Amino acid sequence: MLSLLAACAWLAAADPVPPAPAHVYSNDTPIALVAGEKLTEVSFVAAHCVALQRHLAFALNLPPVPPPLARLEVADVKGFAPVETRVGAGTVLVVARLGDGLEAPGRAAEAAARAWLARVALAGGKPVTASEPWARQALACEVVAQLRPAMNDFWYREGRQESPSTLAEIVAGKAPDREAFLFWRALRQTLGSPSEQAKALIGSAHGDSVVALLNSVAKSADEWWLVHRAELLLSRAPVSLGLRESAESLDDIARFVFDLGGGDQLISGGDLPKHRELAAVKASMQARLAGLRREILRQNPVYHNAWRTFGAWLERFPEAKSEELAALWAEYQQERRQADELRREVESALNATFPAAK
Repeated sequence: MLSLLAACAWLAAADPVPPAPAHVYSNDTPIALVAGEKLTEVSFVAAHCVALQRHLAFALNLPPVPPPLARLEVADVKGFAPVETRVGAGTVLVVARLGDGLEAPGRAAEAAARAWLARVALAGGKPVTASEPWARQALACEVVAQLRPAMNDFWYREGRQESPSTLAEIVAGKAPDREAFLFWRALRQTLGSPSEQAKALIGSAHGDSVVALLNSVAKSADEWWLVHRAELLLSRAPVSLGLRESAESLDDIARFVFDLGGGDQLISGGDLPKHRELAAVKASMQARLAGLRREILRQNPVYHNAWRTFGAWLERFPEAKSEELAALWAEYQQERRQADELRREVESALNATFPAAK
């Protein structure tokens, strides 16, 4: 018994046993070998790498970059930027700190983009950081758009509402993600064939100036950007509309201007039934009803009831009694006022400034 107690005392006094090393998970993707201590984080980043390879393969017909593969480590390394690129022994190392749920998608996408651009640069005998900042940002945005398709419509909608960034801001990586995304889309349209697009992207990975490329295909790179940005935004109708867009669209379709013999004049919907036998009024109302049926599914939910009630008024307009039309028009006006009030509340809540969490 005494010897057993002595053995226990000796074990208690001995140095503690070092903890077992943390298990490292890995996922081999065409872009990089993703490694980290948390399986969920490794899988998350690997999905972004696969999405980038899908964009490169299907949109640009680019094959995988030849070896060596990059290593993308998900880790929080003191002194490193959120996404850090290094090279050693001819191998690219990217270290990504994912951060919180809002930061993680962007950082995972940026890490994938940096890994691919660094490998292309290294294969061409260039420094791994040779690429212009816009290329890293634009490719990261394409990854986000691949995994979250709603971001396509969000960025296009934002682009129609916001002023464009300058070309200098975009090239330097100082523009919003939206502008880098739109710039890459506009550049691809201008270059045309996937082979030319791929050539431009590889050149950017090697540090070639995209402004010089634009000056070779346009008289002014800055003018090219403004014109092609506008054309790009006009060429894509959003799948769904925002609050203000739904309100503005409803304003347009519910605004009646007719020439009743004394020149064009604005007529209230409540007064229009008395003129419904006019050929111009009949044709206009049929066209508006067809347009409403085509567009109503894209409207913001806040304005859905107003659109639906206005549609009922349009459908009944040719044959309903004046009293029925007056009641429907009054109901539409009420729905519209309620939608506008709710929109103001939503916008106020979205624009509110909340104190930082402690």
